[in-house]
Amino acid sequence: MSATGPASTPATPDDVNRQFAAATFAIVVLLSATSGIVDAVAFARFGVFVANQTGNLVIVSLSLAREQPVETQIASVLALGTFTIGVFLAVLLRKVLLRRMPQARTRVVMLSLEAILIALTGLGVVIWGTKQFAYLAVVMLSLSQSIQAAVVTRIIGLAVQTVVINTALVQSAEAWAVGRRRAAAIAFGTPIGYLLGAFIGAILLRFPPPTALMSALITAAAALITAHVIRVRGGRIE
Repeated sequence: MSATGPASTPATPDDVNRQFAAATFAIVVLLSATSGIVDAVAFARFGVFVANQTGNLVIVSLSLAREQPVETQIASVLALGTFTIGVFLAVLLRKVLLRRMPQARTRVVMLSLEAILIALTGLGVVIWGTKQFAYLAVVMLSLSQSIQAAVVTRIIGLAVQTVVINTALVQSAEAWAVGRRRAAAIAFGTPIGYLLGAFIGAILLRFPPPTALMSALITAAAALITAHVIRVRGGRIE
């Protein structure tokens, strides 16, 4: 996903249109914050991650060594399996939608699905409670993050993911090294957003369970609105 002016140009040290740089940075931060919030909630409530699947691999390994409770073992396998399958399904869905509608509308539809899954998870927790709804909550949140991972893959020519920070850190460093300062700043929005989201999620865990998830819903919606504003102003998001 990249924001440039009305005409697309090859990547250069100055390829990030200043007019859209701040808004693009905001999208990265907001979507990364969404992942940080749901990961904080999932780890605190269920002992697993729903966006950071590298962490789940460690949890699964510890589970195989019987260093984790049975509930955590089941939840970690569910999260990892759902995210893996979800990414493949999300990519297929994106291809189908792109045959029927413009790219911008496809992105709106898929990120709306993510928001719906987060909202339904919060509703399920309210109705059935955290313990009773735990496994289904892990599945739904992992699926929501797999959708986000499939939608956001490239930003201003950088391979940036908003559900993990490793790639973004490397791309930010590489962009900085060749003088692409705005590109580097935008890529660095992923760790900034994830940290802020995780902190917000941790703070809101003090309140009733759906509160933190509703904040994730707000950040996802704000990212969609920001993307729409860029498109209305003539920017191009890919």
